[in-house]
Amino acid sequence: MLKFSRDTVAQVLAAIDIVEVIGARLSLKPSGGSRFKGLSPFTNEKTPSFIVSRDRQMYHCFSSGKGGDALTFLMEYEGLSFSEALRKLADQAGIRLAMPSEGDDREEYQRGQLLELGKVAADFYRRQLLDRGAGEAGRAYLEKRKIGAVTAEKFGVGYAPDAWTSLYDAAVHRQYKDHVLEASGLFRRGESSDRGMYDFFRNRLIFPIRDVSGNVVAFGGRDLGDSPAKYINSPETPVYKKARVLYGLYEARDAMRREKYAILVEGYFDLIRCFDGGVENVVASCGTALTEQQAALIRRYVPEVVVVYDGDSAGIKAALKGTSTLTAAGLRVRALALPDGKDPDDFVRDCGADAFRALLASAPDFLTFYVDMTRDRTETVEGRSEVAHELFQILRGMADKLRVDEYLRLIARALGLHEWACRREYEQFCRGAEERGGAARNPAAVSTVEDRPHKDDVDFIAALMAFPAMRRPVSMALAELMLPESPLAEALAWVLAQPDECRPAEAVADLENEAARRLLSAAALTEAQDEDWARNLVGRRSGALSREALRAETERVLDELRRAERDGDSARILELLRARTALSIRLDKLSVS
Repeated sequence: MLKFSRDTVAQVLAAIDIVEVIGARLSLKPSGGSRFKGLSPFTNEKTPSFIVSRDRQMYHCFSSGKGGDALTFLMEYEGLSFSEALRKLADQAGIRLAMPSEGDDREEYQRGQLLELGKVAADFYRRQLLDRGAGEAGRAYLEKRKIGAVTAEKFGVGYAPDAWTSLYDAAVHRQYKDHVLEASGLFRRGESSDRGMYDFFRNRLIFPIRDVSGNVVAFGGRDLGDSPAKYINSPETPVYKKARVLYGLYEARDAMRREKYAILVEGYFDLIRCFDGGVENVVASCGTALTEQQAALIRRYVPEVVVVYDGDSAGIKAALKGTSTLTAAGLRVRALALPDGKDPDDFVRDCGADAFRALLASAPDFLTFYVDMTRDRTETVEGRSEVAHELFQILRGMADKLRVDEYLRLIARALGLHEWACRREYEQFCRGAEERGGAARNPAAVSTVEDRPHKDDVDFIAALMAFPAMRRPVSMALAELMLPESPLAEALAWVLAQPDECRPAEAVADLENEAARRLLSAAALTEAQDEDWARNLVGRRSGALSREALRAETERVLDELRRAERDGDSARILELLRARTALSIRLDKLSVS
C-alpha cells in the first residue's frame, strides 16, 4: 500500500495556509488575532461556532465536534480520502507527489485511473464536437437549442460519435486496461464471445458531470437520433455515486455564495440555459429524486433554495418529497412554477433572463406555493386536512422549533384554519407518526453528544497546553496509574509528552483515535483563562482522573481477589488484600486533599 511519510505530509501542510484553504470554501470573518470565525458547514447553526486558527493551522467546529487540520477539513467537507486530500493540497502548494502504482494500492490506483479517464473522455468528446466533420450533428443541435459557444465550452459539452468504438480505441491507444475501462461505465462488453468492448455513449450530445472538486466523474448523454432513451447517464462507479453529486454545483458555487441562494432545476438544458442568460446560481437534479446528501451539499454554500417545478401532478409530488429533504437539511425553501407549463429552458429563451429573475425574486415560501398548487383540493374540509397533513410531514423533519412555529401560522392562514386547531392537529399528527415509525430525525442538524468533546475535558487540555509548567505535577499525580482508555486519556498522554510548546496540528499524525483528535482541535482553539483559573481546573480534573483510575484499579483487584478465593490460592489472596488496602489509603488521601 502506498503510504506518505510524516515528513511529506508535514511538508505539504507547511506549504499551505488553512485559512486560505477553508476560506476558499466558506465565508470566514476575522475574530481577533489570527483567528477566524464562520457558520458551521456541518450543522444548521445560526450563531457562528466554526473557528479557524492561522497560528495553529487548525480548525474546530464547536457545534458538531469536528476538527483538525487542512487535510481533515477536505476529507470531511469534500468527502475525499486521505490520499486525495493530500494530493489536492500538494497541487495547490506546487509540490509533486509520487503517483500510486497498481502494486501499491489497487483501490487508490483504480480511483486515480478513473478520474484521469474521465478527463480524457471529456476532452475526447469536446474535440469531437469541435471537429468540422464528426461533430456537425452536435453543433447543429446546440444551434437549434440556441446555446452559446462560450456556455457550451464552460460546461465542456461534447459529442459522442455515431460509432461503436471511437472512445474505446482512443482509450486503448492511451494504454488503459480493460478492467479500468469497464469499471468507468463508459463502455459495455459484448454478449457474444467474439465481440469485445464498445462505447456506451453513441450519437449523443455529452454533458460532463463534475464533483465538488471539479473532477469529471460521470456523463449524461442526449440522443441525437431515434433512440427510445432520450437521455442516459453513466452508471455508478467507484468515483461516481449519483446520490452525492449535483450537476452544475462545481460551476455554480461562487455565484451561489454571492447570491446567497441556489436555484434548483431538473435538467441539463434548464441549467445551461440559465447560465447562458447570466443566471449562474443554479444546480440540477437531472430528473432524479433529491437525496439527503445532495441537500447537504447545497447547504454547504447557501441557506436558501428556490425550487423550479413543473406544475403538473407529478411535479407537485416531486415538490413535496424534495422540499421535505431540503428543509430537513436546514434550508429555507421557496418554490416557483413557470407560466404556461414552461420549463426554465423554454422560459429564459422565450422571455429572457430578467423576466426569470423577477419571478425568482417574488417566489413564495414553499407552504404558500403548495397550498396554491393544490387549491382544488382545499375546497373541502377533507381536502384541507389532507394538504395540512402533507405539509406536517415536511415540518417533522425540521430541527428549528421557531421555524416550525412560524410555518404552522402560515399553514393555518393559507388553509383558513384556526391557529390553535392547526397546532393541536400537528401535535396529534406527530404523536401518531412517532407511534407508527419513531420520531423524525434531522440528520443534517443533529449531532450526537458523543460527537462533541465534553467542555470540562476541552478546558482541561487547553489549560495544560497554555501553561506548560502545570504538566509535570499532572504527570506525577497520574504516575503508575492506569487511566481507562478514552479520548481524554489519549489526548492527555500526547499533551503531557510535549515540550514547552505544543504543536497540536502534529497530533493528526500522532493520534489514532478520531475523538481524541477532535478533543485536541477543540482545546487548541479554546482560549484558556488566567493562570489561577487554569491551576484550579487542572488540580480538580487531575484529582478526578486519579480517583477514577484508582477506583478502576480497585475493581480489578477485587475481581482477582474473588478468583483467588475460588481457587483457594492463599498467597495470592494475601497479596491482593495488601494491594486493596494500599489503594484504599491512596483514595482516602485524595478525598481529603
